[in-house]
Amino acid sequence: MGATGVMISNHGGRQLDTTPAPVDCIAPIRDVVGNSLELICDGGIRRGTHVLKALALGANACSIGRPYLYGLAAGGEAGVERVLRLLRAEIERDMMLLGATRIGELNHRFLARRGVPFTRAERPHV
Repeated sequence: MGATGVMISNHGGRQLDTTPAPVDCIAPIRDVVGNSLELICDGGIRRGTHVLKALALGANACSIGRPYLYGLAAGGEAGVERVLRLLRAEIERDMMLLGATRIGELNHRFLARRGVPFTRAERPHV
């Protein structure tokens, strides 16, 4: 149909409480579409680690809502700037802790599954 990207969101999540979180949809969608579409995760992004998890699962970008709105409510433009600085600092710090030097290095190997230990082959290179 000519689309070049998809934004994964669950803005109806408050009314449809059994809908999956957007982050849980990234990998299955990426598996189906391959690299033919940009995937943007919208919803639930509150911290730098959330961004890194979404990127490791196959998202190309993340959209934030509440963090910048909280910053705006608390401090106007300066509050939004502070939120964005904090988010960037978290992403940069957490990439260092992971041993990743580029966003493009992130993949599923950087993610642990609940209750399932990494196999030797799945461990990140750090």
